[in-house]
Amino acid sequence: MNRIGLRIVLVCVAVLMLADFIFRGIVPAPDTIRDDFSELYVGSWLWRHGQNFYDAALTRDTATQLTNSKVNLVLIYPPTALALMAPFSFLPWRWANTVWLVLGLVGIGITIALLIRLAGFPPWDDRAWVLATFVLAFSPLHQAFHMGNVALVAVPLSFLGIYLAEKKQDLAAGIILSTATALKPQVGLWVLLFYLIQFRKRFIAGALLPAAGLAVAFINYPVPLRVLISGYRRNLQYWFGPGKLIGFTEGAMPFHVNSSQVILYQLLHRVTATTVLAHGMFACGLAIWAFAVWRARFRMSVPLAVSSLLVLSFISFYHSVSDVTVLTLALCWAYGEGQEAMNWAKRATCVIFLLLMLPGHSALIRSAPHLSTWVTESWWWRLLVARYFIWLLLALNAVLLYALVTSARAGRAMSLAAEGPGAERAELETWR
Repeated sequence: MNRIGLRIVLVCVAVLMLADFIFRGIVPAPDTIRDDFSELYVGSWLWRHGQNFYDAALTRDTATQLTNSKVNLVLIYPPTALALMAPFSFLPWRWANTVWLVLGLVGIGITIALLIRLAGFPPWDDRAWVLATFVLAFSPLHQAFHMGNVALVAVPLSFLGIYLAEKKQDLAAGIILSTATALKPQVGLWVLLFYLIQFRKRFIAGALLPAAGLAVAFINYPVPLRVLISGYRRNLQYWFGPGKLIGFTEGAMPFHVNSSQVILYQLLHRVTATTVLAHGMFACGLAIWAFAVWRARFRMSVPLAVSSLLVLSFISFYHSVSDVTVLTLALCWAYGEGQEAMNWAKRATCVIFLLLMLPGHSALIRSAPHLSTWVTESWWWRLLVARYFIWLLLALNAVLLYALVTSARAGRAMSLAAEGPGAERAELETWR
């Protein structure tokens, strides 16, 4: 396919994806209840009025009053997210929902622009067009948009923080990444940690500013802290307890829970053993990551280092499907950074992302009711087919961690060679 033909195809795909965002998302927004954003909206309204946002009965009644929703809202969002989202609670639900999705669409555009910048592509490069179209077609991003998930804002904020940090604008980067962490800790925290462990003073100062502001906002909050903590624990048990929807035992949602505990439990059949093994896998991966980063003295691909840390968190910590959008950062290393050869790890990463892009969850949800029970109740369906997304994330973990270690080794060798023979001998003596 020639260049013009490629661009015509990419533009057509992009237009179709944008039409999905606009006509299935923004246009019907005034009359649509979106589970994720409605929780944020109701919770932030309760926070602004000094009430207990972790009281399930209160949130349900408030949701009925504000949004006419009959959904049982049980909040587990952090209080910091509710405080930051409070401005939306001044608007009527119809307007707030519409404004949030318009902001989300702008966030998608910013996400694409930042990925292209981080990959080092000129805007007119064909690879920039391919990357932009891929992101627009990425299934987890569509799920985030249609659920009104806060990842629509947390992901572009995280990418913006990385971009500014790499431009040495540490104060602004710290503020932005701290804000992203307050909105969605599962996404922003790992990026924030990557720069905190570099002990960059201006970055640390910037990160403390939003933290201090939010701490002040919660001073003298009318609901006692112990009451909020107690309610939060009850809500966690409602969602993550044995047999609950987002847990990993029997009774969990059949397709949308993405932590490794879901498949480990099917093999071990013990809650404690499953939890210990999952966290052990994460700890081992984190130790390897930390060793590689330390050995390389952070002289490595930042998209590779950050995305490998992010995907490690999917092993044992809760993430929604929407959160997978942040992992597209890995494409800046795999598909971008053209000065390096396209090795097997980069090819494998691109293949995994192509599989993650497909709307597999939607296909499974629609097809499962029409299949025989001997298929949907079989071990291979529940372990392999229904949980294919988890296997892909585990594969991505292995590939990115291997690539990071290899990159760190190569970077360290080049650094020692540049420093001269004495540095290389000193390195050997250190490890004896």
